Amino acid sequence: MKYLSILLVLLGAVACNNTGNNQQDQSPAPDSVLYSDIIRPVTDSIRRFPDQPALYYRRALLLFNTNPTLAQADFEKAASLQPDNADYWAGAGEAALVSDDYPHAEIFFRKALTTAPGYTYLEYRLATAMIENKKYPQADSMANVLAQTKDARDKAFYLKARIAEDQQDTTTAIKHLTTAISAAGPHPEYEAVMELGDLLRARKQPAAIQFYRQAWQLDSLNATPLYEAAQYQEELGNQAAAIAAYRQCIISDPGYEPAYLALGKIYSGKKQWKEAFSFYNLAAKSAPTDAQAYYYRGLCQEQLGNKQEAIADYIKATSFKKDFTEAKDAIKRLSK
Repeated sequence: MKYLSILLVLLGAVACNNTGNNQQDQSPAPDSVLYSDIIRPVTDSIRRFPDQPALYYRRALLLFNTNPTLAQADFEKAASLQPDNADYWAGAGEAALVSDDYPHAEIFFRKALTTAPGYTYLEYRLATAMIENKKYPQADSMANVLAQTKDARDKAFYLKARIAEDQQDTTTAIKHLTTAISAAGPHPEYEAVMELGDLLRARKQPAAIQFYRQAWQLDSLNATPLYEAAQYQEELGNQAAAIAAYRQCIISDPGYEPAYLALGKIYSGKKQWKEAFSFYNLAAKSAPTDAQAYYYRGLCQEQLGNKQEAIADYIKATSFKKDFTEAKDAIKRLSK
């Protein structure tokens, strides 16, 4: 179970402004990143004023979501220039967590706490780093301290749940997550609610659905919780409820391809080929490079007697998945 970084949440708008400039190349060279459109002005300012910690901090915030390793270096530089600034050390800690640099994350959060002792969020993040470093007794001890506070009681039980999960104690993890979500009131952690849904689902407990729906209410533009609820309804044999949940997914996010594929499979399983085709067609439009969408759309075309259209779809499927054996076999079958 991973917990969303508060730094990421609070400063996401800043970092998202940088996303569009860095996604064209999945692995841009560091120099190109630092001189992208959004970041270049700060980089130029750093060249002129290399001893200003606020500039490194500003650039780190812009880099955080897309290049956490570079962000970590800038947070560290800012902290080295102004060691008494807890925000700089905390930023370095958050970036280290995202980069899976857990030993350094622990070091940075400890340094942040030396400048801001008793700050419960920093204690929570330090305990998170301890868990990643498998220091369970120390993390649990800090969770016990946080459990006595008013503002971090929910986080204490998130930590305890994470420890229990790492130790394969699902029963205890469910208990702690339930306590944490209750303690958080109307605004629990999305990831924690989803995790509780997953754990209950693994135990075949219908209560999982209510937590998936609660997660969706926390982020109503995110169709994933509804999709997971629909998948679970299918697992339970509640097909009508599953269909309703998949349709709600589409209302929540009209571009959510997995819901179209799932509905297509339900209707193709009933041999209702026209209905299935409509959903596979929407899946292909939502994800125009997904081989599965074209393959299943082709299968519907074949069943509807549209041979040439089926072949065209199977060919498209193989263009996006070179080793798509089923699609290649279908082309051979229809080309005889």
